[in-house]
Amino acid sequence: MDFFLNMTWGDINNGDVGPGAFSWFHLMWLGIMIAGCIILGITVAKKHNPKYDWIVIAVFAALLLGCEVFKQFFWLEFYGYYRFEVFPYQFCSVPIYISILATLIPGGRIRESCYRFLAFYGIIGGLSIMLVPSAVLHTYFIPMSIHSMLWHTVLVVIGVYLIVSRGYGKNLRELLSPCILFLCLVAIAIVGNILIYKLHLNTPACQPGDNLSMFYISPYYPTQIPLLGAVQNISYPLFVLSYLVLFNLFSFLVWGVSKIVRTVRSAKK
Repeated sequence: MDFFLNMTWGDINNGDVGPGAFSWFHLMWLGIMIAGCIILGITVAKKHNPKYDWIVIAVFAALLLGCEVFKQFFWLEFYGYYRFEVFPYQFCSVPIYISILATLIPGGRIRESCYRFLAFYGIIGGLSIMLVPSAVLHTYFIPMSIHSMLWHTVLVVIGVYLIVSRGYGKNLRELLSPCILFLCLVAIAIVGNILIYKLHLNTPACQPGDNLSMFYISPYYPTQIPLLGAVQNISYPLFVLSYLVLFNLFSFLVWGVSKIVRTVRSAKK
């Protein structure tokens, strides 16, 4: 088994953490992601049918739910107790709740807001890992590496599908409702981080709260977001403000790309 891992996954005896960025494993998942976007984009998405949108999001919601249940049981079995640091409330995790909500509620403004969040914000979480995957590729935890790549591939495919199917990129008002939803989710993360740390649930963890940092914006632990680490050391309020500006800027860029593609396609027609 060690020989197989060394040949395909990295030199585990020297502490390699996995295949790394732009390895065969990473490129394979990039190919799957691109293929998924193209296939759904030129088939189902082009029909612009709300019923098909519901079916596609429902399927992806079920897939995400199954992946998350597997992840939680995997870490529970590995640690022997529940570590709250793996609690599924990160920026990349919330699409599971948003997609389930969009599936269960009747069509209307709330469902549309969920769709827009998945399109303009969910795709950010997916691309951030698909382009820089080293942090989620593990030597001995191959099932978790597969889980992470599948999860973030799904986020990108969902986003691209909805942008094509819903015809997003018409006007900036499309960003308003998902931005409000994003702010609410961040507020929940901040309050949750403080409460978990203060209450400390008496687990066998080394530190209070099992180092739980929802959205990686806990005031008690260093963020894992490279661009904002220095800001966090200066001022926590400034750090949170920078976090909000950064992610809203990314969502605007996603919308901008959608706008450009829509404009080019209209010109060709």
